[in-house]
Amino acid sequence: MENVLAMKKANIAHLSAVSSASSSVFDGSVSCGGTAVDLTQFDRGNVVVLPGFCDVHVHFREPGFSYKETIATGSRSAAAGGYTAVCTMPNLNPVPDSVEHLREQTAIIEKDAVIHVYPYASITVGQAGKELSDMEGMAPDCIAFSDDGRGVQSDDMMRAAMVKAKALGKMIVAHCEVNDLLRGGYIHDGEYAKAHGHRGICSESEYAQIAHDLELVREIGCAYHVCHISTKESVELVRCAKAEGLDVTCETGPHYLVLDDGDLQEDGRFKMNPPLRSPPTARPSSRASWTAPST
Repeated sequence: MENVLAMKKANIAHLSAVSSASSSVFDGSVSCGGTAVDLTQFDRGNVVVLPGFCDVHVHFREPGFSYKETIATGSRSAAAGGYTAVCTMPNLNPVPDSVEHLREQTAIIEKDAVIHVYPYASITVGQAGKELSDMEGMAPDCIAFSDDGRGVQSDDMMRAAMVKAKALGKMIVAHCEVNDLLRGGYIHDGEYAKAHGHRGICSESEYAQIAHDLELVREIGCAYHVCHISTKESVELVRCAKAEGLDVTCETGPHYLVLDDGDLQEDGRFKMNPPLRSPPTARPSSRASWTAPST
């Protein structure tokens, strides 16, 4: 016998509003699709019922780095948090840059995932930025193409990837970082870095590549998504591109919304890529940037 939980007077979240609703339930044992169920009902006016969440940027680290995470542990954690679908990044071993390599990942997904797990395939072979992956071969089994963790440095390579992605009806999902502007940095190039003698990463290293890529989007017309933006300039570039009618979206992370480099301490807990930026040039969540489009 299956247990079914029925909520009355719950708050139902819709796209633009939250409304109160009661379900019609029957006490006791009922039949559900031919299966006997034990039905429990209760009033919960303080509960909000939401559709399943989707996270378009997760790292389940399998195959290759299962000591960090696995499809099983990652998908179960996602389910516990209300997520019914996730998109997994391709910085794996092997990198999903061919049909054979992608199948190693999808086989694990089919066996171990408890929610919908949609893999990204890589843009380039080995995420090395030198040669396009087998985009056409992988297209039926991937959600989009990304070299997340590394920026595609060559305009010619990104142009070729966008042309192929558009032909396949797939999106390019970009980790935007100009390697020549990193200069060995590991935190933001702000007051904290200067005060503590650290090598900094400038904001331009992020938004310069977004600007370059958006020029290619204007030329080619492919769908384009920017990963984990961290600067106000990035927000403004995406906002303007959307206003032009380009098929462009972006995302950020909660740490970029609530922290900045003034919160740094002399340990590794705050090290991330892109780094926490300095106010007021940071924080896509600042009052001036709250209207920025996300996904």
